[in-house]
Formats: sequence, C-alpha cells, structure tokens
Amino acid sequence: MPSRSEEIRAMLKKGPLDESNPSLRIAPEDTGALPATADAIEAVRINCPICDEDISARARKCRHCGETLDPALRQKELMRQGGTAAPYTRAKSKVAAGILGILLGGVGVHKYYLGRIGQGILYTLFFWTGIPALLGIVEGIIYLTMDEERFWQKYG
Repeated sequence: MPSRSEEIRAMLKKGPLDESNPSLRIAPEDTGALPATADAIEAVRINCPICDEDISARARKCRHCGETLDPALRQKELMRQGGTAAPYTRAKSKVAAGILGILLGGVGVHKYYLGRIGQGILYTLFFWTGIPALLGIVEGIIYLTMDEERFWQKYG
C-alpha cells in the first residue's frame, strides 16, 4: 500500500489537485516527505486551533473564523490597533499606588500615577474640602488589599 506522500506525488503527476478530495488531506507531521511544489504545499490541510475548521497549512488567517494564526502577523495587527501583545502590562505598582493614595490622596497624586488624569484633576480641584483626602485613604487601602492580577488588569 503506497504512503500518503507517494499518493500525492502520483496525483501531482496526473494533473491539478482537487481540494475537495478527502484522501489528499494529510497530517502536518507527514509534510517532510512531500515535494516542495506550491501545489503540494497547498494540499497539506490542518484544522484551525480556534474553530476547528479545515484550512490550508500555509494559511496566515482562518477563512472561517477570521482568527490570525501567524504570530508575527498577530503582533503587527495588535501594534496597529494600539494594543499590546499581553492583555495587560505590569507597569504600575499596587504598593506605590496604595501609599500615594494614603499619603497624597488629597491632591490626587495616586490618580495621576494610575493614568486617571481626569479624576486626578477633580481631586486636585476639590482638595480643600477634605473629601479627596478621605477617598484617597480608602482607595489606598483598597489598592493594597486588592489581588495583584485584578489590579494589573484594571490599572495596568
């Protein structure tokens, strides 16, 4: 019985490939034995890791779900959208935010540190009332007791 790669070579000699033929679908581990022609490479089929639909092994994007499969292309798309590769970054320290909230929360320094400029301006404008100082102490305690993952997801 001929191997799959021999079957494909024989079909390549006969004429163009019919992609609807399920016998042409081979596992990705068998690709080392295939000829390096464009038609043979197109014949290699895999399943999309997201939607589990049948796609070409060379596909950079799934034609069914639209998910980007190529890591380099995914990184470029994320950068183009202004996002980052990670869902959040660990650029801000929750301990620093908590201490700033407790000590300088009355003027909104902790809000500026966390990138909440609008809220920081409100705290600065109303510091004379004492309310931002009380809120700063409460928020500082919340930051210090908050789970690290949740803090980084919320404030990055």
